[in-house]
Amino acid sequence: MEKFIKSTESNIYQVVKNELFITPLQLLASLLIVAGSFALLFEVKYFTDFSVKIYLGRLVATLIGFLILISTNFRFGKEHPILLIHVLLLTIISSFVSIILLIPESIFINSQLLSLIIFTSALFLSWDVKNQIIVAIYYNLLFAASILLNNQSIYFLPSFFSAFIFVVFISLLSIAATAINLKLRAEVIKKTIEAKNYLDNASEGIFKISLNGDLIFVNPAFITMLKLEFIKQVTSNINFNQLFSNIEDYNNFINEVKEIGIIRDKEYAFLDFLKGEVFVLLNARTVIGNNKSIVAVEGSILDITHRVIAQKKIKEYNIELEKLNQNKDKFFSIVAHDLISPFTSLIGFSEIMYNEADDLSREEVKEFSGNIFGVATKAHNLLENLLSWSSLQSNRIMFSPRVFPIYSVVEDVLLLNKGNANSKGIKLTNNVTQQLEIYADFNMINAILRNLVSNSVKFTNSGGEISVGVAEIKDFFEFYVQDTGVGILEENMKKLFNVGVHFSETGTNKEKGTGLGLVLCAEFIAKHNGSISVESELGKGSKFIFTISKTLE
Repeated sequence: MEKFIKSTESNIYQVVKNELFITPLQLLASLLIVAGSFALLFEVKYFTDFSVKIYLGRLVATLIGFLILISTNFRFGKEHPILLIHVLLLTIISSFVSIILLIPESIFINSQLLSLIIFTSALFLSWDVKNQIIVAIYYNLLFAASILLNNQSIYFLPSFFSAFIFVVFISLLSIAATAINLKLRAEVIKKTIEAKNYLDNASEGIFKISLNGDLIFVNPAFITMLKLEFIKQVTSNINFNQLFSNIEDYNNFINEVKEIGIIRDKEYAFLDFLKGEVFVLLNARTVIGNNKSIVAVEGSILDITHRVIAQKKIKEYNIELEKLNQNKDKFFSIVAHDLISPFTSLIGFSEIMYNEADDLSREEVKEFSGNIFGVATKAHNLLENLLSWSSLQSNRIMFSPRVFPIYSVVEDVLLLNKGNANSKGIKLTNNVTQQLEIYADFNMINAILRNLVSNSVKFTNSGGEISVGVAEIKDFFEFYVQDTGVGILEENMKKLFNVGVHFSETGTNKEKGTGLGLVLCAEFIAKHNGSISVESELGKGSKFIFTISKTLE
């Protein structure tokens, strides 16, 4: 694994080096073309004795420079820039050497110019010392050849010795300059690669923006975090303000960072490319330019979406738990009161019958046993509702929806309440279409209708009427239970479905309730993604309306 990492780093280093050579190579080739073109136009004119030879030499050098410049745009040139630099420098040196061969008197000026080119290229290029040594070797060899192949008169030129010393000195100096330059450049490249690796592998999204919000730079984590992979050229197509869920947050952010210069651990809601909300922890600071003014803003974002969602859920759970605890306390205070009352009556009536059984008439026994039956029935209903409510709260009641005809359910509920209704002369009407079927929990729907109809019977005067119906409205079924009873005060309507409020009234025949029936109805309806409401007017009756969703999981 270590070898693989080193090999990968070496390959990256080589690619970066090659990229660094392309621009200097293109500049050197361009300078050769320009200088060669000027030489073709003007130099031949001043050296008429050697015009043809000079022209051909400059022409060849210019053409080679042109070919090298073109090759830098192709694969070969990009992969072998060092080779092309050597060819280019060899061409330049050969061009100057040819002039010295033809015109010995120009040795001083040409050696000066050539040395300047060699030394400048050593500073200009970022290559190994061995390459500069190679240049120095063929530079000195070609320069020596230009002397040896010349006639002996060249040795007696006043500038010969100084030119020779200068060439050797510049060769050595260029090698030293290359060594220093290479070391410094290698450190820069290494740090550049390290910085790039850090940015590419960072888990935080790193960014740099202009003062008007244009993205200057973003790292891969930033793109991935905000799902920007599908946008080409992210930095030129996205403004930082587009990423904020609320534009006011962006305005506050940019104003604050400009004012105080730094922002630490500030939470913001961002929008990703798919318009999903991403919560981030943002750190940012201003970038100061040479003129001491703010030129940009750079910073990082950390995805804290899971943490924020978890905190919101915990907060919601705490609120719900507090609400449940409050309801539980109120509920059990109600239960305690309502359970004690019937058992007190039961004990009282049963004690009388036990102690005075021999002295009681049949009518008195019937009266006391009827009272015991009524009190026991109320206690039983209270306990049954309590058991249903507690089972629902602890998810022990299974929600099992299925398809069934609703007409027969309503018919059974009306039949169950027929005895009490007949005793009060109340008419019961089933307005449900016989063919209508619904998908719901049979037991829960039965319990809802049973509670609502029994309440209507309880609070409807003799000779009244109760009707039950169902209508299909878009994505849900709308049920109603309507009576011509006594009605409900407006301030009491809000208490009907609240377990935390003890609300129970006596019926028209002094029937007593538990106060839990409507609470259970609301819970069962919520399981069906529905809602319950009531319309009522004192003296005219009430209409309970509840909905059941057609689409249940």
